[in-house]
Amino acid sequence: MTNTMHIIKTTILGTLVLVSNYCIHGQESKNLDNYLNELHESHVIPGFSVVVVNKDGLIYQKGFGKKRLDALAPFTGKTVTAIGSLTKSMTAMGILQLVEQGILELDVPVVNYLPEFRTANKEMSDKVTVRMLINNTSGLQASPQPSYDLSDRALGKIVKDLKSTFITQEPGTLYEYSNLGFSVAGYLIGQVSGMTYKEFLNKRVFGPLGMKNTSTNPEIFTKMGALEGHYHGIEQAFPAIREKEFESGEYIPAGSFTRSNALDIGNYLIALLNNGRYGNVQVLSAESIREMWTPNTSFPGLTEAQGGDGKAIEYGLGWMISEIEGRKVIHHGGSTGKMSSMTMIDLTNNIGATVLANIDLTFIDQYQYPTLFNIVNNILRITEGKSATSFGRPTISDPSLNDFALGTESQKKYIGEYEQVKGGDFWVYFGLSLKIRNKGNKGLEALLSRGGNRINHVELDFVTPSLAIGRNMGIPPKIRFKLTPKGVVNGLFYSGAEFVRINEKKRKSYREVSIRELNFLVPKHWELVENPKGFVAWEPNNPNTRLKGVFADPIKSLKTEIDINRDQSPWYSERIGLNIWEHQSSGFSKKEETWIATTFLSKGNKLPISFEITTRSENHTGTLQKVLQPLLESIEVTEQ
Repeated sequence: MTNTMHIIKTTILGTLVLVSNYCIHGQESKNLDNYLNELHESHVIPGFSVVVVNKDGLIYQKGFGKKRLDALAPFTGKTVTAIGSLTKSMTAMGILQLVEQGILELDVPVVNYLPEFRTANKEMSDKVTVRMLINNTSGLQASPQPSYDLSDRALGKIVKDLKSTFITQEPGTLYEYSNLGFSVAGYLIGQVSGMTYKEFLNKRVFGPLGMKNTSTNPEIFTKMGALEGHYHGIEQAFPAIREKEFESGEYIPAGSFTRSNALDIGNYLIALLNNGRYGNVQVLSAESIREMWTPNTSFPGLTEAQGGDGKAIEYGLGWMISEIEGRKVIHHGGSTGKMSSMTMIDLTNNIGATVLANIDLTFIDQYQYPTLFNIVNNILRITEGKSATSFGRPTISDPSLNDFALGTESQKKYIGEYEQVKGGDFWVYFGLSLKIRNKGNKGLEALLSRGGNRINHVELDFVTPSLAIGRNMGIPPKIRFKLTPKGVVNGLFYSGAEFVRINEKKRKSYREVSIRELNFLVPKHWELVENPKGFVAWEPNNPNTRLKGVFADPIKSLKTEIDINRDQSPWYSERIGLNIWEHQSSGFSKKEETWIATTFLSKGNKLPISFEITTRSENHTGTLQKVLQPLLESIEVTEQ
C-alpha cells in the first residue's frame, strides 16, 4: 500500500468528505469485500455499513444488506442509524473543549460548577470530579424513572433527582460503567457553555466536522430517514417500530438518541487521527486527544475462553484502550436494544473503522455469530493486509447447553399468558406481556410484546422444571418459573422482570371501555357514565364507592377537584403498565366514617387523564387492587 499527502475533496449529500489517495490496493480491497459479503450471507444482520479512514481521509466505505427486512431499500454509507454509546466519546470531547477554553478543569469537583449536584450522601458526591464523570469512576449508578421529556429539562431533572440516591463506592477508585455519569457531564456542558447540550454538539462537533446527517434530536429523526432497527427473533430478526410515547431525554449525552451514518462517523475519526484537525478546522488539540486516550482505570478484558488473551481493558475519557494482537487499539461500542455500533482506532497503523448495524449485535449470541468486536478487528486487519482471526470469539462451547428434556404433558402447564408486574429496566423491559405457546413439535416458545408490538421471541430450552434458557439469535436469557409445591406455574422472572400468570377466569370479569382516545378495563358489573369532564363509575350495590376520571389538563383539574382540607399524603411516582403515574392518598371523615381517596395522575401529562377512587377506609386496599390496578395496567392510547 502507498500513502501520499495528496487529498481529494469531494461532496456527498452536501457534506465535505476528505478522500485520501491512501487506499486499499486490489487484493486487500477484494479480500475486505469478500469478508464482508460472506459475513452478510452467514450472519443475521439485516443491514450494516462500514467506514475505514486514516488521518488523510476516507479509505473504504460500503453498505451491505437492507434497511429493513420487510422492505427493499439497501443499507448504504449514507443510511442514518444509531451509534449508541459512541456518543460518550463526543461528550468527553465537549468537556475537553471547555477545558481548553479554561471554563472547566478536569480534577475540580463537579459541585464547584453545579451547586445543585448532590446525592443523599453529599459527602460522597462532593468528591466527584469532572474527570470521574467521563472515566466511569464517579460511582453514580442510580436508574431514575424516565420523565418522558425529550427537552433539555430532562438533564436538569436527572441531576436534581440525585438527591434521593446514594453513591456506594468511593469516587475515583473503581471502574463502573455509568450512563448516569455521562448524563451529568452533558448537563454540565450545557450549564457552563451557555448552550444546551444538543446545541453545543451541533455547534462545536457536528458542524465543524461536516456531520450534517448526525443529530441527538429525536424530533428530526423522521426527516433524517433514521432507521428504527430490528429485534432478535429465533432464526430471523424482525423490524422494530418507533415508540415515541416511551422516549425520554435523560441519557442523551450517554448515547440514547444519537443518529448518524458511516460517512459522518468517518469525518469524526479522521479528525481524531489527524490530531484534532478536519480540513481547515481544529476541533480539539492533539494534547487533549492524548488525554482522552491515556488510561485512567481498568477492568478485566476477554479471557482465553471468551476468545481474548486475558489482558485488562483500560479506560481513558470516553474511550476504551486495549492491546489487541500486538496493536494499540482505542475503541468503544454502542447499543440501543434495536441498533448498534462498534468503532476501533488502530494507533499502531493509524487507521480507524466503524460498523453501524440495524440490529443490536452487542447482545448477539457469541456462540453462534461473530460479535461486532470481532468483526471490526478483522476489518482493520484485512485493511492492513493481514488475514481475519477469531479474536473475540469464544473458544469453548456454550456452557448453558444441556440434555434435559421436559415431557410433552409437563409442557402444558407452562402454556398461557403472563403480564409484567415489576422489575426490568426503564428502556426495554417494561410494560410487557408474555405468551408461552407450543412451537409445533419443537417444544415451547415465548413471545414478549408491548402494546401489540413484538419485543422478543425465544424458544424455551428447559434445564430443570423451574429454569429454562431462552434460545434465539441473542444472548440466551434465563427464565425462572415460580412453581407451587404441587407444580403449578403461577409466574416467572425474565431478564430481571417479574411476570405473573393471567387468571383467565378473573379477566373475564372485566370489560373494556373506550372513552375518547383511551381504552381501559373496569369490572364488568360496574356502572359507568360519561360526562363533560370524563366519567364516573361505581359499584351498583355500593354507590358511595366511586371511580372518577378527569380528562383535559389533569393537574389543573385535580387542583379544583381535591378538597384541600383532606389529610393528604405526599405524592409518589410509580410505573404501572406502560405509564408512569404520580399518586397520592387523602383521608377524610364522612358521616362519622373514615374514607380514603387515592388519586393517580399521568406523569408528564402525556395521557390527558387522572383517576380518583373513593371508598371507606376498610375497603380501600381491596378496591385499589380490584379496580384501579387492572385499569392502570390495561390503559392504552388509541391512535388518532
